[in-house]
Amino acid sequence: MKKRNLVLFTAAAIALIGSVLYLILDHGDRTFSWLAFGLALAGAALTLLPVKTKLAFAPLLPTALYAAAFGLVLRAALPSLSDVWNGVNFIGGNATLGMTFAGVYLICGILGCAACFMNSSSADPS
Repeated sequence: MKKRNLVLFTAAAIALIGSVLYLILDHGDRTFSWLAFGLALAGAALTLLPVKTKLAFAPLLPTALYAAAFGLVLRAALPSLSDVWNGVNFIGGNATLGMTFAGVYLICGILGCAACFMNSSSADPS
């Protein structure tokens, strides 16, 4: 398997597992975003595009969706994080879970970004 595909599948696996945990653990909280959940799932599904096609920009599509999911989760978690920072419970929400899942999608975006710069034509030497 090519290194680029392995990195993309790793990002997709992290996104899928993270999204399922995001739905289970954070669904009823203020830091949950259905749009971010859907974008992460769509990014994981779009991982098949670079594997099945020869398009040079194909790894960029799931990466952009992971980055958008990261931004949405971060945006939803920041008011709760502000409560933690200021020591009040004004807005509410679980800032820890929000920041955790923002970090999960950030990792997926970083892996996708790394895959964008990997050569798609060279085979894995191992």
